[in-house]
Amino acid sequence: MNRWKRYLIDMGPASTLYFVSVIAAALLTKRLDPGPLRILAALIPLPSIAWMAWAELRRLRRRDELRQRVEVEAMTIAFSVSFCVIVMLTFLDLFGALETSLPMAGLIMAACWTGAQVWVRMRYRYWC
Repeated sequence: MNRWKRYLIDMGPASTLYFVSVIAAALLTKRLDPGPLRILAALIPLPSIAWMAWAELRRLRRRDELRQRVEVEAMTIAFSVSFCVIVMLTFLDLFGALETSLPMAGLIMAACWTGAQVWVRMRYRYWC
């Protein structure tokens, strides 16, 4: 079985549920009045996020040792760098030097993860 088909089998249902739950949460939170129900509506995507994390971990455990090492090293670098950048931006926003928003954190994390993947794969010459 080719790797893209295997990826869709492993991650497709969890990703689809996440996509649907984000849309549902967005629509519900716009229609509900501020309060406990709106907070619960905003929490709708959490189970699908947990499922995606579990599916990715299960996928990673089935990989060979080099692939596991590449992924773990990339995640460690991406987490460390993105955490430092987000904390720095938070302090800049707190002190009024640069206005930032919460969605920026997701973009920073994605950019750091992508950069870390490239960096580690270049280091190990691993492009599979």
